[in-house]
Formats: sequence, C-alpha cells, structure tokens
Amino acid sequence: MAIVTATQVAAFTDISTGATAIAATGLIPIVQERINLITNNYFTSDMALQGPFTFASASTSITSGSNFEDKGFLADDEVYIYNSYRNDGYKTISSVSAESIILSSADTVISEPSGRSILISVVQWPASLAYIAAQMVKYDYDDRPAQEANVKAKSLGPYSVTYGQAGSSPFGYPEELVAGLAPFTIARLN
Repeated sequence: MAIVTATQVAAFTDISTGATAIAATGLIPIVQERINLITNNYFTSDMALQGPFTFASASTSITSGSNFEDKGFLADDEVYIYNSYRNDGYKTISSVSAESIILSSADTVISEPSGRSILISVVQWPASLAYIAAQMVKYDYDDRPAQEANVKAKSLGPYSVTYGQAGSSPFGYPEELVAGLAPFTIARLN
C-alpha cells in the first residue's frame, strides 16, 4: 500500500475533488518520492532479505536461495527493492512461496541475473505520515496552481501564509508542512 490512499487524501483534507480523480492525477507516487528524498528515508523494516536474487519479467517473480516465508513476507506487503540493476523501487507482493515472491499485476519486473547483493525489505509507513502526505497532495492539486508568481507571502488580518520558494523549502511546499517530516528524517553523511 502506498504512503497514503486517495480515499485518505479526500478524508484528511478539504481537497476540491474526489478519491477517483485524486488517484488519476498520479500525485500520490510523486509525493511519496518527494517524502523519501526530503527525509532520506525509504521506511524499510528489519523484515528483509539481502543477497542475490533473480528477477523474471514473464512471471513478475523474484527468486532467492533464502526463504521469504520464514522471514515473514506476506501477500499484499509493500516491499522496497534496493541495489538491483533495473528493479529498484516500491512493489506489492501478490503471493509468497518459500523461495520466491510474485508481484502484483500493477508492478513490472525487468529480467536480470542474480549476483549482486540486493536488499528486499517490507515497508512500514508510519500511520501519522499519511496525514502529512495527504496535505502535500492537496497542496499540489489545489494550492500550488492558485499561487501567484513571485508572491512569497500573503496576509489578511490575522491570517497569514508563506509559500515555499525555490531554495527555501524542499519542492516549494510551505515550511509548516515540511516541518512535519522532521521526526522521520534520517541524517545524510556526505
């Protein structure tokens, strides 16, 4: 499951459209990627396997010499794949057997040989992150297009809003929105 669903976006915000239209915009995966980049966090868990894997495009399967079932992988789990040649990213498990997982029909797999040390980890999105992601989707759908060019802030009586500008706030989101991601941020070592 993604960081937030279209139904949650509609429930958590006053967005000007419904869940079906939200899903059709493609904003949820964009916001999810931006949250990953801002926080340097892919929300992986210790429920993981690392080693060589074989990816087969025809069956959308991933095969390992290790046992997926023993590690606790289950159907409908979202996993993050890291360090493959062509299959990095978030995928959803359709079914699990001892030495292989089949991914959902919505996911694609590009055939690649085994040999690299690849990490496949079950993803655990914190529940509180769904609200922030929903606000970011709402901002991208309703608020960002309504902004006037080169306006950094607006005030009307006690109401005031400051817009993120290039270089000041990641991806131009309001500072108060991005500040909610601080507890999930992992320090980067350069």
